[in-house]
Amino acid sequence: MSKYVFFFKEQNSDDRDCVKYIEISRNIFECDHYFSSIGINGACFSGRFNLDGIDFDNITTILTQEEFEQIDIFNKAINELGYGIKKGDERYLKGIALHESIQPIFEKLLSVENNILFEKVQQEEKEYLKDEYSLDDEDIDIIFNNYGLDYRDRAVVGMVFNDIDDASEQKAESLGYVTKKNERYFDYQKFGEDLLEGEQYLELPSGRIVYYMY
Repeated sequence: MSKYVFFFKEQNSDDRDCVKYIEISRNIFECDHYFSSIGINGACFSGRFNLDGIDFDNITTILTQEEFEQIDIFNKAINELGYGIKKGDERYLKGIALHESIQPIFEKLLSVENNILFEKVQQEEKEYLKDEYSLDDEDIDIIFNNYGLDYRDRAVVGMVFNDIDDASEQKAESLGYVTKKNERYFDYQKFGEDLLEGEQYLELPSGRIVYYMY
């Protein structure tokens, strides 16, 4: 089972994906023939971690710069082991040793201290969402409490629609269900009700509709 934990936030950024998470998984030996590297994730992205383009002086993280850089070193070393590894062979033992070396960093990311830091980041993200979409505190609590993954930042909200008709019209058009010729036959209200039965749309008390990113 995997868990996404707060890794860092790029400050002074309007980037939707400025908050990054690390996936911590118990399964480190993939498909019985290679070791997994450490990736970074968010509500709208996933990929391998590297230091390119990251200014350590402009991020919020529980890690020291040395620990931060150690993750990049680990990824390069684990990738060099390659594929076709057999349990018990030399490369397997190197992979186990590498993962053991990185455990103190994982423990730090899973710590109470990192949770406290993440709560501060979440508060910043809540304020951003309130300003961006004219939401109030109740709206924000409902949005985060109903989101199904570990992410808690601006990227979980893809769009906020005025009402269910507005949301269903946009979705129907994006799927190609509606054209100018047939839109008079389309029941946006019923289609919107069906959308709300899934996990990607949420109705707020005001009647506005949140579109979640998963």
